[in-house]
Amino acid sequence: MTGLVGVTLGLALVLSACGDGNGDSGGSSAGAKSVVIAITADPLNYINPLNENGSPGIQVAQAMYAPLVTTDPNTGKTVNVMADSVTPDKTSQTWTIKLKAGNTFQNGQPLTAKDYVDSWNLTAQGSTAWKNNGFFSKVEGYGALNPETPDGATPKPTAVKALSGLKLIDDLTFSIKLKVPFSQFGLTLQYLGLAPLPEEVRKDPDSYKRKPIGNGAFKLDGDWAPGTDIKLVKWDGYKGPNAPAADAITYRFIPNGDTAYNEFLAGTVDFVDVPSSKIKTFKTDAPDGWVTATSSGANYLTFPAWDQRYKNPKLRHAFSMAIDRKAFADLVGLATPSSGLISPDIDGYRSDACKYCGFDVTKAKQLLAEAGGFSGPVNINYNTSKDTGQLFAEALGNMLRQNLGLEVKYTGKQASEITELADTRKLDGLRLSGWGHDYPSIEDYLTPMFKSSGDANFAGYNNPALDKILAEGDAQPDPEQAIKLYQQAEDIALEDLPLIPLYAKQNAYLHSAKIDPRESKYTGVQALYSTFQ
Repeated sequence: MTGLVGVTLGLALVLSACGDGNGDSGGSSAGAKSVVIAITADPLNYINPLNENGSPGIQVAQAMYAPLVTTDPNTGKTVNVMADSVTPDKTSQTWTIKLKAGNTFQNGQPLTAKDYVDSWNLTAQGSTAWKNNGFFSKVEGYGALNPETPDGATPKPTAVKALSGLKLIDDLTFSIKLKVPFSQFGLTLQYLGLAPLPEEVRKDPDSYKRKPIGNGAFKLDGDWAPGTDIKLVKWDGYKGPNAPAADAITYRFIPNGDTAYNEFLAGTVDFVDVPSSKIKTFKTDAPDGWVTATSSGANYLTFPAWDQRYKNPKLRHAFSMAIDRKAFADLVGLATPSSGLISPDIDGYRSDACKYCGFDVTKAKQLLAEAGGFSGPVNINYNTSKDTGQLFAEALGNMLRQNLGLEVKYTGKQASEITELADTRKLDGLRLSGWGHDYPSIEDYLTPMFKSSGDANFAGYNNPALDKILAEGDAQPDPEQAIKLYQQAEDIALEDLPLIPLYAKQNAYLHSAKIDPRESKYTGVQALYSTFQ
């Protein structure tokens, strides 16, 4: 699953319907238990789960790295993988993790608690500038490693190199003291952005970014260079649970969705996402080898908070109410209009949360007038790697032009360039974005995107009142009461509307006759865990 501009999307999906898996299509991978998985995205430049929060890198990390815990595909419960136990104190502020004995990295080094502590400290240092730095913002001592810097700038190195809240207890045990209680912390430990790196990688991460050493079920098969397929083979040293059945996995990066789809039909790949352009034809193109699933992703139109022209919330409300979500969802295909910031399958979702998501041209014009209008053209950035990028941008732009009388222009760029410009607060205009959870909690939609220090705060949004409510939700040990607080935080974000909810959609996939992807309402459709015919 790939975000519209390459942002993180969680891989948890809910099964909806599927073909019977007896089609004639087949990938070109050699051997009865090898599979070629197409990823419709730009090729990776490196492999490092601690510096990766995009779906393509996470998919590869799932094969090469083992998490502390995971979601059981049969029950939906959290189960241990590398962890032997995860234990909170009575307040949920200090958590103790004990590892299972006998696990190693793929270089033979024993996997110890020190590997987690040192890897997490390396990532938590702002000067390292790794993408999952913000995950550790809840840990005591984070501020000392991340001094205040100008928006979009990289913090300078600090004298302090370790989080005060991380403590080694023994070779297999460590503890995490959070700045405040956080009842959801145990769920977060399934995130692969917390994977450990062995000592030799930690000493010189740049030397290993293209020859990673993991602790998961697969390792690199020979050398790998950016721009080429990532070929993995089963690692015999993996002792964790739920090892995939495949002996070899190839991840093939094909930026254009139509091209990837055609490669499947030609028999060169075994698994592919169905692009939006093929939503109406995929069931007849591959009648016995398709599956659809409701995505836990949500999709948005994102404002740049750093551009003063978009500062007035009434203007953002006007833009939102000028969009006909039903018509746009029909254009996307297998999609439903969004009326909130949360995916519909998450506890705490409310179907009527957003009061500015209805289509009302008269009200939209009134709000725009109250905001003082808009100066200059609205620029909508779109991802040129997506076959529908320009189509979707122009559909939204036409609604703003026709319903609000605005001048609209469009700028096509590679997803990585859009992300880089936004991260450095240099992007001009709006962009399409998407998000899906890394663990099944309403909190994982709100903290990353709307907390002032969130890793996926696409808009550069900052509201201390929302940060405060999020902290109260984090500290609430009762799950139902926590959800109510998180909903209050969502209400604040929906009033400020730094990004506009657009749609949630079903994802569709094609698979060859030789594999049956794992299907679970808890963990979704996963080619990595295919069974073989």
